[in-house]
Parts: sequence; C-alpha cells; structure tokens
Amino acid sequence: MQRFSLVWATIFPPEGGNQNMLPAIIGPKSSFQKWIGIAPFAAHKGKIYPPQLMEQVIAQLIQKEPRARIFLFGQGELEEQYFKQWCDQYQQCLHVGKHCETLYQELILMSHLDVMISMDSANMHLASLTAIPVVSIWGATHPMAGFLGYHQSQENAIQVDLDCRPCSIFGNKPCKRSDYACLYNIPPERIVERISSIINN
Repeated sequence: MQRFSLVWATIFPPEGGNQNMLPAIIGPKSSFQKWIGIAPFAAHKGKIYPPQLMEQVIAQLIQKEPRARIFLFGQGELEEQYFKQWCDQYQQCLHVGKHCETLYQELILMSHLDVMISMDSANMHLASLTAIPVVSIWGATHPMAGFLGYHQSQENAIQVDLDCRPCSIFGNKPCKRSDYACLYNIPPERIVERISSIINN
C-alpha cells in the first residue's frame, strides 16, 4: 500500500529503474529477498542517530530477516569508518558508494528497495523521489518544520517528544542538554519494528 500510494510521484516507472545499469556486485533482486537501504549520517550531529545504536538496528534486522540485503548510502569520513566495520561484520551489508559510480545508479537502486532508513538528510528526499517508503529518524529537527520527504507518511517519522524539540530548523545548533536525548532515547527496537511492519505488509 505504501508503494502504491507513492507511485505516481516517482521519477521511474512503477517497476523501478533499470537494474541492468547497476554494478554486477548488486545483481538482480530475488523475489524472496528484502532490500533495505540505510543512510545513517547527516551534515550535523543533531540529526545523526548514534552509530552504536544504528549497528543494533542492523543486527536486529538481520536476525529478523536473515536473507535481507542492506545497502549503506552516503559518503564521507564517518561513512568510511563505520561502513567498513559493518560490512566486515555483516555479510548482508554493502557500501553503495564503493560500487555505484553515479547518483543515477544510486537512485535506480533506491527504486528497488523495500524501505529506506534515513536521517533528516538528502537521502530521505532522494529516496522519496523513487516512491519507496522512508523511515526517517528525527532528533534536533522536526518533520512539521516542512522537511519531511515528499509524499512520505508521518507514521514513518521516528521521534521522541521533548520540551526542547525542535531546537533547530537545520540541526546545526549544539544540544542545550548536552546529551542529545532526542536521538539516544530512540530505542533500536522501535525502528526495527517499524521497518518490519512495512516490509512484511
């Protein structure tokens, strides 16, 4: 239902982009597989779910869906550091930026995902253009400020209610509490539960 409701807004046909244009290491999507994208970083700390908690999300997803493939999106120093660790530890993970040469290839791949996990970041908006559901994680910022992904559901916006939220429109201000509770207080299980509800429906 999620994909059907978004399909009119996609930049690709309903069946997604041409998989033949993807690197061979990705290959075609099997009918029994679930493809999950994760874009775990953003430009500012106030918008980044703690990497140690995101690794728990990955581990729990693999436990629930052992045949799933997990595609890690993003490029930068943090991505290089953590993506290598996660890909070494979990064979289901693939660092997309190491294999896709163009943004267009990444968009094609996104169009075949069952779901994307993203921060309040560019990848949330790119995935939205391919008509897939995005489970977005919000810390310092808030989807009601107008930055929720195009045609995405508020139900898929993961956040906690705090009196200090939102403390920033763009997430570039330091945490007034100094503990980033807006992000650390989101349990990995909550994210995994939302993902499971999407991919199993």
